[in-house]
Amino acid sequence: MTVKNVSFKSLRMTFFMGDVIKKSEVKKLYPRRDPFSRKGQNGRVLIIGGSANYFGAPILAGLGALGSGSDLVYLLVPDCNFEVSRSFYPDFIVRKYPGSFINSRTIDAVAELLPHVDALLIGPGIGKNPENSSVIERIIQKATCPVILDAEAISAIKSLKLPDEKLSITITPHHGEFSELIGEHLPEDFEAQKGVVKNFVEKSGITVLLKGPNSIIAMPEQEPKVNITGNAGMTVGGSGDVLAGFVSSLIAQRVHPSGACMCASFLFGAAGDNLYHQKGYNFMATDLALELPYTIHAIVD
Repeated sequence: MTVKNVSFKSLRMTFFMGDVIKKSEVKKLYPRRDPFSRKGQNGRVLIIGGSANYFGAPILAGLGALGSGSDLVYLLVPDCNFEVSRSFYPDFIVRKYPGSFINSRTIDAVAELLPHVDALLIGPGIGKNPENSSVIERIIQKATCPVILDAEAISAIKSLKLPDEKLSITITPHHGEFSELIGEHLPEDFEAQKGVVKNFVEKSGITVLLKGPNSIIAMPEQEPKVNITGNAGMTVGGSGDVLAGFVSSLIAQRVHPSGACMCASFLFGAAGDNLYHQKGYNFMATDLALELPYTIHAIVD
């Protein structure tokens, strides 16, 4: 890392003061594996994603989940994505439903898999589709495990009636997605942004990881936290999918959603900083996913 980047990070740390997520917090929150555990006891994630236009997103999310320790990752994709999804990595358990986009026939396929998973991620690569909101709402109605919504699935909560007030929902929007969700542009001032996100969380009970150069993690009944790891190379397409998979993996490993968002944002940014050392800003979302295990091991273990 150059002196310029170190100076910039130091300025960010000084500006945010006590709000910043610290390495010591991450080491305390990160899940420790039972040496006598068996397959499936360290997190099972179901990812519903993909479409005719975006076949890579659920794969990247799956890599984020596997690279952060989950034992089993299921990908549920439309028929048009099935062959590429199951041939890309042998580590995934891939299932399909008819069609090119999420639709009512997705629901039956989800119902078969839900009893076998610990966290459900919906959204990577589903694209804009008129059926999104109604189908996602019906899926959530069936869910008994924590739900994470990313990308186009986030807007589904506008009309969502929660089946159980205890159902855990986490969203991982970028600024544009969050602005669309609340129906107004986020303010330019960062402290004002934190206030808007906090207000949304207090009203909805939903945990939020608002992605950005300084990500905001807001959770019910707690003060928002800020993550300052990472760099401008992480604007690369697909990086948000990897992060959503990472968050889902930690929740599946029974980390509280707020802790999962804090750990994932910090370690994901640290992985990006490691890649900056190696490649400058010239890295891909796949690089980020493959760097995760090394970063986690170096910081947490």
